[in-house]
Amino acid sequence: MSVRTVLLYPHKEGAAFDINYYLKNHMPLVSELYGPFGLEHWEVVKFPENDSPVYVVQTTLCWKTRDRLAAANASKGAEQLFEDIKNFSEVLPIALTGDRVGKL
Repeated sequence: MSVRTVLLYPHKEGAAFDINYYLKNHMPLVSELYGPFGLEHWEVVKFPENDSPVYVVQTTLCWKTRDRLAAANASKGAEQLFEDIKNFSEVLPIALTGDRVGKL
């Protein structure tokens, strides 16, 4: 069963989110550090400020199993990724993990 982790970066008045750094530096680092643990792919959605005042960005990480996700999150790479957040966001993401139960 496929597992999805959704990271939601909340909108906070006056807080910056550097989408260019995120896409060009952080997400390739995610691929490099989490790929060996079974990260299948990722997707980033940027919400227009006027359409979604609650969230700025949503990232979905796709995994084959929860065990692989758990191993990635317990790795040194996870610490490195967490430390990198300050380079693109002033706000920590909300993380949700669930099993994919349907697909078109």
